[in-house]
Amino acid sequence: MAAQRRRTAPNARGARVSGSAFALGGAALVLIGIASILTGNPSVAHDLTPLAGPGDLLGRFGQVAPIVSAAIAAVVAGVVGVLLATKRLTPLAAAVELLILGLAVEVCIGGASGRIGHATDGAVLGSTVACVMGGTAILAGGIIAVLGHE
Repeated sequence: MAAQRRRTAPNARGARVSGSAFALGGAALVLIGIASILTGNPSVAHDLTPLAGPGDLLGRFGQVAPIVSAAIAAVVAGVVGVLLATKRLTPLAAAVELLILGLAVEVCIGGASGRIGHATDGAVLGSTVACVMGGTAILAGGIIAVLGHE
């Protein structure tokens, strides 16, 4: 009897919504973590002094470029998540983009972890961990989005 049942595709709408939620949640987590790293609130990174303002961002762009790149990737991942949820982007295209953007966040934060991985007291900087978790969520959103094909 079981062999005669029709196989149905997974719920494409659910996969689309779930992939979008992971992408948006991950992007928000990355942006919150990056804001915390750049402002030094609640903990200061051991090798990166907090920014004093927008002028300081331009003056020290070489120091913060990987972190800014991760922030830009997170913003784009959020946009892709919205486009996926509103069906303006195919699931396959969204999946590829989210996988690349999530990987970009991971590489940028991982590359800067020597500067931002630990707080001044030697503890692991929670903001950096949040950024890595957000990048992983963006990657998961890309994997889930693949299941949203109809």
